[in-house]
Amino acid sequence: MVGIRSTLYWTFTFDENDGKYTDKISMIGTKFSNELPKGITIEQVHPDHLALIALLVCHPFVEDSVTIPWNVSTRFAESCAKISKYNVVFDETGYKSYIPSPNARPALAFSGGADSTASLLVMPENTLSVFMDRPLKKKVSMYNKSAAYATIKHAKKCGFEVHALECDVEYVRQPLGFPTDLVPSIPIIALASSHNIDSIAFGTVMESAYRIGHEKARNYASSHHYRFWGRMFLAAGLPLYLPVSGVSEVGTSTIVLNSSFHPFTRSCIRGEWPEACENCWKCFRKNMLEARIKGTKIDDAYLLQGLGIPEVQKKMQSFPVSHENVLAWALGKSTGNTSQIVLQRLEGNQRNLEFLETFFPDAFELMPEQHRLTTKSKLEQFLMPMEERFWPEITSYTMTPWLESDAAIQAKNRFDTFMSTQYPANP
Repeated sequence: MVGIRSTLYWTFTFDENDGKYTDKISMIGTKFSNELPKGITIEQVHPDHLALIALLVCHPFVEDSVTIPWNVSTRFAESCAKISKYNVVFDETGYKSYIPSPNARPALAFSGGADSTASLLVMPENTLSVFMDRPLKKKVSMYNKSAAYATIKHAKKCGFEVHALECDVEYVRQPLGFPTDLVPSIPIIALASSHNIDSIAFGTVMESAYRIGHEKARNYASSHHYRFWGRMFLAAGLPLYLPVSGVSEVGTSTIVLNSSFHPFTRSCIRGEWPEACENCWKCFRKNMLEARIKGTKIDDAYLLQGLGIPEVQKKMQSFPVSHENVLAWALGKSTGNTSQIVLQRLEGNQRNLEFLETFFPDAFELMPEQHRLTTKSKLEQFLMPMEERFWPEITSYTMTPWLESDAAIQAKNRFDTFMSTQYPANP
């Protein structure tokens, strides 16, 4: 790894058994680069932060050991020693640990989407937002950055500090994508020392953190993911900050809808701004969600059009459907024949989903203590705290009894029959 002007250039060397995660996912590239803010050089990047970046990229693809050829702090090395999957070997340990100064501030891995924007709106006003600007290679990615750029422009107009820094790390993986889900924080990690950052935030919502809307919910604070990466980021002096982890997609959409960001924030990453593609799963889901929040009726004509989208059809074949809770909440007050066929297909039709309109208080444990009161105060400007009677639905709820019930199986069969009638396969 070398630094030339304001760019870091990374090179990985594989051992014989490295590079494969699953039969379908592998690390095919050995090089990537990430841009630093103008005037910042490699000498200003803490070595623990360089090591954390390396592990974020190679972690899924390591078989036995990783050698990091520079000196890191004892604190970071001790955290790496707890990794059970492989060994991490350093040239030396004993470097001074990264400790931000008292006037430090948080940074947000900013995507420009609704969840990320909602995070920014409930974080301290001096938050530094950093957008990973992914270079696009023709015929490789459908990703369109125009919507993110529009949101960034509005954020700057509102007085927020936002950096857009190029990083091409997604091309080391086959198929194209991030090696680990926290990879979008690479540009932040690299500038943390020079910009006095005390924590790193993500727009992780309740559906992702606690897995509500999936078959089995979990207590994210005790999950393997949080215990592993939370420990690693903390050892680097950059604890995780998850400001909307206790907020559903219903809540993040409500926050954005009630802010000046609404006309500029769009979760679709395919359409050319200001238009959305209207041909993807996100457009289908988010449009219905926003309509319900606004009190607009979701009519059967929209549903029939959306269900004809190939990506939506594929998602709706899952059992349970991805984001079951959000879809069920969005359709909860619809009365059309098609909406009822779809709603009955979803587990959420069986229970009260009003808790999705509130925030889960226990999620504050997923935030650095110095920022909790600010986030709580800002959240309360948009949402109410969740009633305690709903808390078990966040950490321990399971859909399994429903999925195995006759009612669920019959509802799925009705839905499948409806779909085959409405959208017959081409001969």
